[in-house]
Amino acid sequence: METRNIEFENVWRKGVGELRKEIITIWKQYNPGLEEEKANERIGQLVFLIKNNMGQVVGISTAYKAYIKQLKNYFYAIRLTILPRYRGPGMASALIVKTRDFLEAIHKQDGPERIIGMITLVENEEFKVARREAIWKASQMVYIGNSSKGHHIRVYYFKGATVI
Repeated sequence: METRNIEFENVWRKGVGELRKEIITIWKQYNPGLEEEKANERIGQLVFLIKNNMGQVVGISTAYKAYIKQLKNYFYAIRLTILPRYRGPGMASALIVKTRDFLEAIHKQDGPERIIGMITLVENEEFKVARREAIWKASQMVYIGNSSKGHHIRVYYFKGATVI
């Protein structure tokens, strides 16, 4: 696991230029069924990139607004991808916390939808076994159940959020 000399870069609604192809390649490597159209759509959802000391992308967070019918509110649905070599204690937590803090800071100015928090599916089997706390300490993401495919569902409510 490599964690030295990494940099977090906020790319929310900024162009990623030459990194576009590298990012899409990473997504397709870890999501083999991901179609080109969906990958291109995700480029517009980028929040943070993690880069190594050579400027290579080793981690990615994305977010998009989603109405969660069961919770009757809008959330940012977030996704994290971290290359296996860079996965280690605290790396996913650092990425999710940076993503959370940024989205919490901008959510009131980000369009007409009243967004009350973040939601994510935990698909990584190893992570589901290793991180079973009801509330993750660093990110404060709360376990609220499983998806139909057995993935953990976690939610974080922004400070001061109220439900409808």
